[in-house]
Amino acid sequence: MFVLITQTTPQHLTGAPSYRSNVSLARVQNWGENAPPPCGVVGPMPIDFPVFPLSTPCLRPVELIPVRSRDGQPAIMVRDPLGVIEGTAVLSANPLLMVFLELANGENTIEQIVSAVTRATGEIVPAQIFESMTQQLDQVLLLQTERFREAFEAKKAAFAASDVRAPLVFASDEKTDRLAVIKELSDELRRHGAGTQGPPSDLGLPRASVRAILSPHIDYARGGHGYAWAYRALKEAGTPAKTYIVLGTHHHGAEHPFIATRKHYETPLGRVETNIALLDEFATEFQGELFADEYAHASEHTIELQAVYLRHIFGAQAPSIVPILVGSFEHLLHDGRTPKDDPEIVAFCAALRTVLDRHPEVGLIGGVDFSHCGPQFGDVEPVDANRKKEIEACDRRVLDALESGDPEAFFEAFREDLNAQNVCSIAPIYCVMEAMRDRAKPRVLHYDAHNSTDGSCLVSFAAAAFVQAPSLII
Repeated sequence: MFVLITQTTPQHLTGAPSYRSNVSLARVQNWGENAPPPCGVVGPMPIDFPVFPLSTPCLRPVELIPVRSRDGQPAIMVRDPLGVIEGTAVLSANPLLMVFLELANGENTIEQIVSAVTRATGEIVPAQIFESMTQQLDQVLLLQTERFREAFEAKKAAFAASDVRAPLVFASDEKTDRLAVIKELSDELRRHGAGTQGPPSDLGLPRASVRAILSPHIDYARGGHGYAWAYRALKEAGTPAKTYIVLGTHHHGAEHPFIATRKHYETPLGRVETNIALLDEFATEFQGELFADEYAHASEHTIELQAVYLRHIFGAQAPSIVPILVGSFEHLLHDGRTPKDDPEIVAFCAALRTVLDRHPEVGLIGGVDFSHCGPQFGDVEPVDANRKKEIEACDRRVLDALESGDPEAFFEAFREDLNAQNVCSIAPIYCVMEAMRDRAKPRVLHYDAHNSTDGSCLVSFAAAAFVQAPSLII
């Protein structure tokens, strides 16, 4: 068997986030039995795609995450950006499967894959091996086939028919002990603020001065204390808000840069309502496309993690939200342009400013992370102590630009190296800064980075508050 399906993430597997790259065929020649598997996002993230027959198999876009069992055996866990797979798919770290994953591009036949393996390894592998791989991968919906298309269409239809966006990070089923989940999650969130890395009891912010925050979207296990800093500022010094516009980072790309949903966000701690009237008002101001790619909310976690924290700190009185995913602006760096050169971005930010000026009871939250470095993000060398210092120095320069309050200066901070450190949230940070320009001064509250024990995966994150001048405080 090359594929195992479990209903939840296997507890005996450990791993780290993925990076965007393709499997290298040349690496197979030197692999031993215990060599770590490659990983990556195979190809772009299309919503509409051609269907391929099993005779020319095509691996669809997924995230492949290297993991190890408790006894140290390598494997690959599959994360599905489209949320179609029920449960978790775990792939064998078999070198032949790794070759197959690269060559299954919809053009190569099984016979051509066999020939490529023979040339690369000098071994003649029976075609039946790859035929078996093809069948197994198709059964678990990893190939771009008619079976997958039907499953994907069913998922989209179910999402469209529901008035709620179901939890992704904290997904559960009828067998889940909901009270146990609530207790465990609540205890974890309290620990974020109580530990040595958490915020002080008083951040020294003027009362009712914080109109917006930037909060991480890294998983709670690695960066929970970062959330505690951001949401302590909101709870302690936030302007009285009935609704927060939440700009989440969209990691997977779509046809349109801004994606909203009218669905309410369900969390283990209770539902966070979407302010549909305010969202519709914003859509009228924006006049751009907001809902064509709405299914993206089903498989993106960056707003969910903010919704959970809002419910945690405010309880049943949690404010409503306007959930909007923001795609990448990185193409503008490569094109020599700025966000002000893009009419759609200009219109979006103008609509944000208009709605926030019209509604002083509305706040703003950005779900953002910073650098992503190490071999799992395409770097050659692991992140050691010296490299970590270099990354922090670069991040600090970016944070200085953020604290300037000038969104253009912030964007230009990435121009010289074209975002070499893979900061994933340039776009939502820019939008929050533009919305708050001349209205509230950004103040960085906290910075940290989590590096895996082997240096393969470093992710940095920060918390910031946008503080209004005394004359603007409600």
